[in-house]
Amino acid sequence: MSLHSVSWRIHCSAMDDLEIIQSAMKQLSAVNSEVSREKSKSYHGSPQTILEMRINNKKNAKQSLELLGKSLLNQLVENGIESQIDDDKNLHIRLSLSSLVAGKLSLAEGSEWTSAVKGKYKIESYPGQDPSEVLLGLISKIE
Repeated sequence: MSLHSVSWRIHCSAMDDLEIIQSAMKQLSAVNSEVSREKSKSYHGSPQTILEMRINNKKNAKQSLELLGKSLLNQLVENGIESQIDDDKNLHIRLSLSSLVAGKLSLAEGSEWTSAVKGKYKIESYPGQDPSEVLLGLISKIE
């Protein structure tokens, strides 16, 4: 089993340097994936830009998971990976934006949770399969 796809989203304020954040996002893909920009307004009306990178190829989605590293994935498992999987078989993960820009990958914690890099992995599982077991099998094969 594998992953169908992955998407990464970052909500940026008007004060954020989009070029630096967009460049840092590329660490999450093993291939040169395109990052789209969508201008909108936040809940309170201030301008914001949503950066999104989609990877729709199974092989590249799996490589994106591998790029997170064994340490971060083990931390995710220890925190209870089952609670991060929704009913549509998507794994939701939040990474620290400040760490990503600094060239490191770490889970968002505390106050970082609101301005995090949001990832959504679509797990390839079929009726009768537990998505968390499929994901744990994938993680166990990563070196």
